[in-house]
Amino acid sequence: MYLTLEQMNAINQVQLEIFKEYLKVCERLNLKYYMAHGSLLGAIRYKGFFPFDDDIDVLMPRKDYETLLKEGQRYLPNDYFIQSCKSETEYPLAFAKIRNSKTAFIQPVLRNLDVNQGIYIDIFPLDYYPKNRLAQRVTNLKERVYSLRINSRMNYDSKQPLFKRLLKCFAKMLCPSWKKTVQKRAYIYASNKETDLVVSVGGKTKEKGMPSKWFGKGTILEFEGLAVNCPSMMEEYMMRIYGDYMKYNPAAKYMDKMDRVEVSANRFSTTESYHSILNENKYA
Repeated sequence: MYLTLEQMNAINQVQLEIFKEYLKVCERLNLKYYMAHGSLLGAIRYKGFFPFDDDIDVLMPRKDYETLLKEGQRYLPNDYFIQSCKSETEYPLAFAKIRNSKTAFIQPVLRNLDVNQGIYIDIFPLDYYPKNRLAQRVTNLKERVYSLRINSRMNYDSKQPLFKRLLKCFAKMLCPSWKKTVQKRAYIYASNKETDLVVSVGGKTKEKGMPSKWFGKGTILEFEGLAVNCPSMMEEYMMRIYGDYMKYNPAAKYMDKMDRVEVSANRFSTTESYHSILNENKYA
């Protein structure tokens, strides 16, 4: 589905309200976070959302992340839901989201799963990354196998190449339990010993093995009128994932000739619950 800038701005406003509540929880529970990905890029270049950015991304040290999952829900409005593989048995991702259950962002890839599909913000845990090259390779291999197994229930193109389908069958044999595999992938780095390297779990490949000193106490920037915490060495972080980040446009490859951006949903609503829309489609 392609969205205009006006439509994306409407989604961004819902995300901003979720983010404000998230910040209140972080302050109340004394939790550390860092702006990440396109949200950090927006804070640096626009003091707010990067045009056509379809979500808000933050990173949290594992200890703070787990406290959020355990205690954060009680401090959120009733219609907000902290979604993770702990709070929702069919949620497949390795990181968490906070969703507004009174809204909808329906993603076809999740069609086979019974999960909340409200508009959301993304929350990625930061774990320690092994320095040993062999340990890195073994962990990467495990992660690939886990992902193949998890993706076997996702609504991806059924016309995938034969070798990919065979790999998924192999992954099923190695990992019979889908739910256990989701948990294993989500916590694949959680038991690592402390090193001076970190990884964003479920994040970008380039976020594997980042120096932990890039994050530290953090640096305050403005985002849509809010004072937000960003990595202490944000330039190094941005260069790592985007290269020349002052010229980079993360939405460019998703734009069409009518200045619309392609998103992963096939329907959205800022006023109607995903429950209503899914039921409407079910009985249509």
